Amino acid sequence: MTRVTFSLASDQSIRSVDILGHAGYAEEGEDIVCAAISSAVMLTHALLFDVQHIPVDTLIEDEGAHIRITLPQGGNFEKGQDALRALRMHFSELENDYSEFINVMEVHTDAED
Repeated sequence: MTRVTFSLASDQSIRSVDILGHAGYAEEGEDIVCAAISSAVMLTHALLFDVQHIPVDTLIEDEGAHIRITLPQGGNFEKGQDALRALRMHFSELENDYSEFINVMEVHTDAED
């Protein structure tokens, strides 16, 4: 199962998204849930980093299938909210359709960097 965690600030803005694990829907190369997750993450990263020029902090670990995208604090933080909100909506829809293979959750962070 893929676990997706959105970290939220007290004002409900999204600070980061953390994606961990393979969905396990099908064999590698045939897993449509993993493909949907990967494609959405790549599109979101391209929008944030390449199009909006937001210097996001990106962690990619092939072992364990782990990706984290963190928005920088400051002016670019607000600029990236729409992209992460859209990603959260997309992942929530995937969870509705494939709840055995993707789990989406939100955690609140106390720090206000």
